[in-house]
Formats: sequence, structure tokens, C-alpha cells
Amino acid sequence: MGLNGALQIGRSAMLSSQAAISVTGNNLANAATPGYHRQIAGLTPNGSSPIGRNQFVGTGVALTTINRAIDSALQSRLRDAISDENAAAIDERFLSSVEAIQNELSDNDLSSKLSAFFNAFSELANNPLDNAVRSVVVQQAVSLTDHVNLLQDQYTMLRTESDRAIGASVERVDGLLGEIAVLNGQIAMAEGGGGGGGANSLRDRRDQLIDEVSGFIDIDTVPQENGSVDILVGSIPVVLAGESRGITMRTESGPEGLEVSIRVAEDGTILDAKSGSIGALQRQREETILPAMATLDEFASELVFQVNDLHAQGQGLVNRTEVVGSVVGIDADENLNATGSGVPWEIRNGVFELHVVNASTGLRATYQVAVDPDQMSLQDLVDRINVDLGVSDATASIGPSGEFRITAAPGHEIAFSDDSSGVLAGLGVNGLFTGANASEITVDQSVLDDPSLLATSKDFTSGGNDTALAIVELENRAVDAFGGRSLREKWQSEVNTLAVATGAARTRYESSVLVRESLEAQNQTVSGVSIDEEAIDLMTLQRQFQAAARFITVIDEAMQVLLSIA
Repeated sequence: MGLNGALQIGRSAMLSSQAAISVTGNNLANAATPGYHRQIAGLTPNGSSPIGRNQFVGTGVALTTINRAIDSALQSRLRDAISDENAAAIDERFLSSVEAIQNELSDNDLSSKLSAFFNAFSELANNPLDNAVRSVVVQQAVSLTDHVNLLQDQYTMLRTESDRAIGASVERVDGLLGEIAVLNGQIAMAEGGGGGGGANSLRDRRDQLIDEVSGFIDIDTVPQENGSVDILVGSIPVVLAGESRGITMRTESGPEGLEVSIRVAEDGTILDAKSGSIGALQRQREETILPAMATLDEFASELVFQVNDLHAQGQGLVNRTEVVGSVVGIDADENLNATGSGVPWEIRNGVFELHVVNASTGLRATYQVAVDPDQMSLQDLVDRINVDLGVSDATASIGPSGEFRITAAPGHEIAFSDDSSGVLAGLGVNGLFTGANASEITVDQSVLDDPSLLATSKDFTSGGNDTALAIVELENRAVDAFGGRSLREKWQSEVNTLAVATGAARTRYESSVLVRESLEAQNQTVSGVSIDEEAIDLMTLQRQFQAAARFITVIDEAMQVLLSIA
């Protein structure tokens, strides 16, 4: 090797050092840039040149690569941790919201309203002739139904909030997937399809977008040879090279109301999001909010039926001249217990007594009405009263809205007793409450207008309190529909279950934050820029550059000596 070869060695050292210094400077410039991965200059010795028999000398150094410092396995774990943390945050937020809506252990919760209602009936049992106490019972009933309505309204608002959040998140993810697909194409083009790295800024930007997507939905990434990355949700691809298949939210009517699903926009394939904020929003909608609404509906429905079942058989201070059932839309030709009958509660085989009272004499005619709900329709019931029993001075009919009616002749009144079938409550006859779910429950308007209609007696005794006492006992009486639990126990069970779930969600969220922070710290150790380390590298490269310049100076002086000799 001659002096020219030596000059090339010095030249390669200076150029490589200069490039490596630029890489180090770029690292320092981006030390605080979010998503930036530290870059490493790959210096490799040039091939050796022979200078004698079996003797070789190096020909300098070359800058072969500028790669990002990255641990793909650690990065994948970090993305999973981001998904889990976002999911845990959503879980904790919505469970806490439901807990706040219930607001138990306060003076304004459903348990307190329920107790106040039954306590008012207890006071009425002690003073059944006191109109002021009757008004208190009605007001407590109104307070209870209003609170149930409010709870369901707030649940509905929370469901709407979750649906909007899902829609906004899906829209954001769809946009991110489109950006990632574009970056895939740019990276493949910049790197010549070889996938050997080089488009580091584009790769950093793509990783940022993928990290953001992982916060919304759990994903898997599959690197391709040309430098692009395919993205899958479960086993279903949503980005393939430079093409985004997109995602969309679909809302459809189902048996339980509106159903929300996340699908691939291209072909409608359902995506099963298990984590991330989208997965958690779907889970909270289906496993917390909707069940809470269903439980409240079930509670309200049984409250209405159980109270009305007792109230319908009792008598107040006055009787009614006309009874109009509060349940409307009944199919007159369907058996009462048929699915499509429109009767919201199951009727039992049994009988009830219909009394037609002469208002002036107080004499009453009693008719025993047998009910077979599996064989009898509403029209059959009407016919049984009007035709089979030949009830005089009162007429049964079906109203224009499909409701059951009994109208007394002038000078007569109507009352009921001893209903073993539950048909009176099932049809909303002579009830205290109307409605069949938490949104519809309210106090019967006729009772609101005239509290003397409140039933307290069950044997036509003036000042009797048997019905009032039976309603008081209902607070803690076992209900078959609740598996032997009472109304209070049913609600307390719901509250306690939610409290346990909320506590677990808080713990899970705190743990997920610690896991994410730990993995983020590890990732920073690998990919983050340490100013101290870069400063040391900068000093080393500076010395290398100075040494190369000095080496070239020495070679130049040697060449000058040779030229002077010549």
C-alpha cells in the first residue's frame, strides 16, 4: 500500500467520524422528542489490502448502517401494557360512575327511599282513617318512583356516553390505521423494499401511531421483509402493507335494545376487542351498564307487581265507580301467559272476587272469577264476567288501548278481594303503581288525585289495616322471582356486587399503571437518549476525527519529503 492508500484510510476515518458525529448530534437534538428512538452509527472496517506474502493491512473504516436502538419484544410488551392500562382506567371509571349513580350509604339512595315508603305504610296501618297520613304515603310513593326513574335515566345517559366514546375512539383508530398504511408505503419506498432500515424518522412516526392504536384496541404487529408492518386485531388483519382495511362501529336493534359491534370497514368482519379503551368500553357497556339497567328494571317490575298484588285485593276509604287497568296494548285473543299477550307479569291459576257495591245501601254482590292464564285470553276474561257469571250492575270491557275495564252501573261501585291468581296486578287493576319497568314506574294518577283510594283493609272493615300491614311486610318478604330474596336484599346484593367489582377495578388499574411504567422505563433504557452517554460518544468521535486529520497531515508531510527528494 502506498501513500495514496494511506490518505484514503485517513479520508475514510474523517468521513465516518463526521457522519457518526452527525448521528450523535441528532440524538442530542431529539433527546426530549416523544417517540424518538436513539440511533446508532454502524462503523465497519473496510476490506484489507495485501502488502506482501500473506500480509494484509486495513484500508480504513466505513459507515454501513444507521439503525434505531430498539427491542421489538419489549416494545410489544409495552404496547400490551398500554392496552391493559387504558382498559383498566375505563373499567374503573365506569364502575365508579355506576357506584356514584347509586349513591348508596347516603340519605338520598334507593334503600332510604324504599325504607321511607314502607315506614309510611306502617304509620298508615296505625292510622288508616287519617287522610294526612295517606297523603304522606302517596308522597313517599312518588319519591320512590321518581328516584327509580332518575336512576334509570342516569344509567341511560351513561350508556349513551359509552356509545359516543366507542364511536369517537373507532373513528380515531380508523384514521390512525390509514396513516400507518401510508407510512408503510413510504418506508418501503425509502428503503428500496429491502427492509434493512434507514427510514428511521418514518419508522419512529409509525411506531408512535401504533402505540396510540394499542391504547384504543389490543393489536399484534407482523413485520414484513420490505419494511412495512401488518396490524392484526386477534387474527383479523386491519392493515396489510400499504392498505388499511379500516374499522367501523355498527349499531343494530337487538332483543335487548341497541347492540354495538366493532367491524372491519372493508368486509364487515366482527372484531373482538379484548383490551384497550374500545374493548373496555364495550365490556362496560355489556357487563356493567346494561346489567345494571336490567337489574333496576327487574327490581321496579317486581316492586310494582308485589305491591299492586296486595293493593288490588284491598279496599280504601272509598270504592271506585270505574276501574281501568294501567297495562295497555294487551292482545285480546292471546292467552294471558302467552309471550305475545302484552301482559308483563306471569299470571297464576286461581280466582279473585269481584264485588259490586250499592252506594246507597252498602250491600254488595260478590262474584268469584276463576282464571286459567294458559287457556284464557283477555276477551275470555271479559266474557266470563259479563256472560258466564252474569254480573249485574257492572260491565267488563276492553278499552281502545287494549286495557281491561270494569264500569259500574249508576249508583254502584266496584271493589276486589282474595285474588290468588295475581291477574288484577297483572292487568294493572286497582293498583298503587303503574308501569312495568324502571323508566315507566309511577304512582297511579287516581290515587294521586284521591289518597282515600289507598287500600288498607282487605275485608271491607272501615279502618281496617290488614292490607297496609301486608304491604309493610313486603319489604323483607321472600320473592320467588328473586330466588327467595326480598326486595331490599335484591337491591343490596346488586350494590354489594358492584362495590366488590369497583374495588377490584381500582386495584387492577393501579397495578396496570405500575406495569406500564416499569416497561416504559426499560424501553427508555434501550431506546431513549442519554445525554451523558451521547456526550462521551461525541468526545470519542471528536478525538477520532482529530486523529484522522493528524494522520492525513503526517502522510502529506511524507509526500512533500518524497517530492523534494525527486
